[in-house]
Amino acid sequence: MKIMGHRGSRDRAPENTMRSFKALLDSKVTVVEFDIHQTVDGVWVIHHDDTLDRTTTATGPLSSRTWNELSEVRTKEGDALPRLEDVLTLYQDTAMELQIELKSLGDFANLGKILNQNFPLSRITVISFNHQWLHDFKTSNPEIKTTCLLFGLPLNPVEIVRAAKADGISLSVNWIDQSLVQKCHAQKLTVTAWNANDPVVFDKMKSIDVDFLGTDIPFTAMDWI
Repeated sequence: MKIMGHRGSRDRAPENTMRSFKALLDSKVTVVEFDIHQTVDGVWVIHHDDTLDRTTTATGPLSSRTWNELSEVRTKEGDALPRLEDVLTLYQDTAMELQIELKSLGDFANLGKILNQNFPLSRITVISFNHQWLHDFKTSNPEIKTTCLLFGLPLNPVEIVRAAKADGISLSVNWIDQSLVQKCHAQKLTVTAWNANDPVVFDKMKSIDVDFLGTDIPFTAMDWI
């Protein structure tokens, strides 16, 4: 089981910031998850919400801004919004694996080129709750792994993943169970669980043999292994 820092290392720095990503380099965590949106002029920016309101001093939808405009935006703690390339460069010469969540529609062929030019593809998984986007991304980039995010516990996890041409499934720790893990592993599909923020949940996920376990407190969680 691999431990995954959800939006970086939120127990060290604000989510989805370069400080949060850099902090993981001082941990034994081997996987990082973060979110990307495409700007109106085609730049992929790391940010979770559709709007800027919750985490920054700006307001309104991110997708209506250009990169020049967003480059002036700061989080409430004073951090700039990273571009995708910034994080790819940070982790390029490390062993870190990336789970990159698609949060907006965009030029997926171009996204694949950016990933291919800046990072080993074997260490990248693109994830999304929007399975149509995943399907379209995989069609343009068949060599890059993808994972279907889901709310709830599906009766047919394998069929859902296959329909999206994906390689794995990702569910909340509140829903995931041993049967789902076994069904997916029998078909050589990976299972990701999110987010284990206490030792009881952590141990449960470990016992049912998930492949990746996300957490908001990666520095603390490493002590539970």
